[in-house]
This record gives sequence, C-alpha cells and structure tokens, in this order.
Amino acid sequence: MSFLPSDRGVVKIDLSSISNNFSRLYGLMRPGNGRLMPVIKSDAYGHGIKWVAHELKDKPVWGFGIYECSEARLLRDSGIENPLFLLSGLLQDQPETVLELGLTVGVVKTGELFSLDQVGRANGKKIPVHLKVDTGMGRFGLDPGEVIEISRKRKRWPNLYFEGLYTHLSAADTPEDPYNKRQIEIFVHVLGAVRGSGWHPEFIHMANSSAIMFLPEARFNLARPGIALYGAICPEKGGSLELRPAMGFFSKLIQIRRFQVGASLSYGHHFTCDKDSVIGLVPVGYDNGYPRVLSNKASVLIGGKRYPVVGNICMKAFLVDLTGGQDLYEGQEVILLGSSGQDEIHICELAQKAGTISYELLCLLGKLNKRVILR
Repeated sequence: MSFLPSDRGVVKIDLSSISNNFSRLYGLMRPGNGRLMPVIKSDAYGHGIKWVAHELKDKPVWGFGIYECSEARLLRDSGIENPLFLLSGLLQDQPETVLELGLTVGVVKTGELFSLDQVGRANGKKIPVHLKVDTGMGRFGLDPGEVIEISRKRKRWPNLYFEGLYTHLSAADTPEDPYNKRQIEIFVHVLGAVRGSGWHPEFIHMANSSAIMFLPEARFNLARPGIALYGAICPEKGGSLELRPAMGFFSKLIQIRRFQVGASLSYGHHFTCDKDSVIGLVPVGYDNGYPRVLSNKASVLIGGKRYPVVGNICMKAFLVDLTGGQDLYEGQEVILLGSSGQDEIHICELAQKAGTISYELLCLLGKLNKRVILR
C-alpha cells in the first residue's frame, strides 16, 4: 500500500512569498556581481521542489542547489533546464547519471574527480565541478591543503571543468560567533592560494541564508539561500528585510464538548480542567508532523484568537481549550501555523516550544499533509 499524505490537515504554500523573499535576498548581493543559488533539497524544505523551482527559474538564479540525483531527475522531467548543483558530492549516485542529467558536482572527495573524469572521457564531455573546502564544518568537504594541491594538479583531470570553489558556514545564524571569522579567513586563504596556482574559479560561494543577511564579507559572487527563501527566519533575527513565511498549516474543529471542573483529558491525564471548560477536537496529530512534545505548550488560532493546546497530542488528534471563546462552531477553520487578524503563529515559535529547529518541522509538515499551492 502506497503512502498518502493526510488531508485532515492542509499545508498551504504561498509561492508569491517565496518570490518576495528571493527578491529581498537578491537585493543584498553586489549589483552586477552577485547571484543566488536557491537551495531546494529535501523537497524544498517541505514546500515542493518542482513548484519552487518553476516559480524561480526565470529569476536571476545561477541554478538550484540539490542533494541527490533523484531530485535532479524529478526537476529535469518537469522541464527545469537551469543548472542543478549537487551540494554534497556524488553520495551513492553514479557519475553516468550526472552526465545524463547535465549536473554540476560539488566535489567533496578526491576520488570523485577520477570517477567523473573517466565518465567525461568515455563520452567526450567535460563535467563542471566545484571544489568544496571544509573550513570548519567537519562534514562534507576536502581539507584546505587538498584543495590547493588539486588546483595545482588540475590538468590531471582534463575532462573536468573546474568552475567553482565553495564552503559552508557552521554558525552563520549566530553572526557574532568568532568561528565565522575563522572560517572566512581559511576560505580566503585557500582562494588566494588556488589563484596563485593559476586557477581562477568563476563562481565562489560561502554564504547561506544568515550569512547573506548578516555577513556581507561571506557573500562573494554567488550565495545559497535556504531557510530564508521560505520566510522561516525567526522574526527577531529577520531585521527589516520583511521576509514572508511561505507555509501555513490548517485544519478544522470537528467536535466541541463541555467538561466539568476536575475532568482529566487525553492520554496520561496531563491536563485537568481547573473550571468548567469547553474543549475542541482537531483531527491532526504527530502522524501529521505536529510533534507530541507540543502538548500543553502550543496554541492555535481560531477566528483571530489564540487558544491553548491541552492534554497530550495524539497520533491523529489533539484538544484545544475553547473556554471563553465566542461564536465557535464545528467545522470552523483552525490555524496551526500562520496568521489571523493581528496574531501569528510562526514556525520559529513552534520550533522553540518543540525544542527543535524550523527546518525539521517544515520538512515534516510538508511531507505528511496534503499541500495546496497558492500563487
């Protein structure tokens, strides 16, 4: 039996917000000397990889950042012709697929140079590559010395086009962290060394979302916005950029009941009514990516007013304390993520209460629920 996302909760994706956010971020790049590579891996952080790519394909994008060849095939089959960049190397993908789909590879291991060059030679093609230098993330990437050595010996791989140099910041969301300065210094040193070897990479990129916004010295001539593209930067960190959240999450009240003072609700009796109460039932749970850890912490918006989630969130339902509410009815819209009136439930609010990050919740909500695309 194939998996079907639930339609008890509906995720709405506003593509106009993504376009707005792209324009805001692009405005921070150097005029005439800066482009963006939107990162759309993991189904565009739950927003829909094909929809986001088609929304942005005709804007001043260099191309799109992806994680694996299956994403590339989906995009090519949908008509996307822009460059597609494998951010983290080949993984388990075959170099022949890279050539077939016309991809650019972020090289993270020396062995990838040999396998890609061999495929290029066998097919009479040159494959574009960017060398990834690990400046302190400790994840994917070549050591600085390796990158410098490769740049000196790059003629050993005649069927590769050495197009770019890049790295990834590990603490850009805390701009004042001195580790950012250290990583930038290492990257600038490597850039100078490879230029000294005679290699002048056409594209140089380091900045992720937070670095685009707060670390101008990390922007160079290409940058890779991810979370900011989807408007999921926490408002207190967003400054005056006016990014707009692109994802909303909605359901409905399916039942309203009255309980007397002292009634215990949901699994484990972790909520007891301290007065006669009106309780609503919402048909969404952790099966929909709404984490159980939000039990007795989160709120929802109904008719422009906040109501607290009470009791333990269940697999397919949770309870809301509606006591004191006016004009409430079964079938009424419930906003779990989004705005109503003057109030907003931001993804960062949910993430903070859940003890996680916005990325995780966006991916889960987008994957586990029916999506509706707004333009």
